[in-house]
Amino acid sequence: MNLSPARLAVIVALVVGGVAVLLNGFDGSTEAAAGSGSPTPSTSVSPLPTSPSSPTDDPTTTPAPETDGVTFMVFNGTSTTGLGATVQQDLEAQGYISTEPAGNALTAPVAKTIVYYRGGDDAVQNEANATYMAEEFLEGAAVKLLGVDYENEVPDDTQLVVIVGSDFESA
Repeated sequence: MNLSPARLAVIVALVVGGVAVLLNGFDGSTEAAAGSGSPTPSTSVSPLPTSPSSPTDDPTTTPAPETDGVTFMVFNGTSTTGLGATVQQDLEAQGYISTEPAGNALTAPVAKTIVYYRGGDDAVQNEANATYMAEEFLEGAAVKLLGVDYENEVPDDTQLVVIVGSDFESA
């Protein structure tokens, strides 16, 4: 292969140009691709807040969990009679609102306590509420999105569904 000085210069220019593009990134602007000749302003990134309690405009930020006014329903997945009702009473004392009396789980026994949250427009808030409930009141229960199994078993205004498992019974 003949590497004349002109070819070598072109290769070096392409490599340098490629490195410059990679280091500066792509701004995704169609003006730059169209060759308008004028540079486009780059998007700047906001600095992180200086204090952890500073509010941000980031839509992916997890909302603060709530207890007052959050609706829930409990299903007992254990062989201990009344355990679901006891859990329901304890959660009501914390400000949660029960939508129905405690019932029995569709299948039992359930090994691990689970807090299900309803999806939809309020899914992010519901998940934050479910996580808080699980950590603070249900000894670190699992948190999952409510599936069709129980979605048809609870009123539409129920945000969280607690399935009390054997792990809670023995704790």
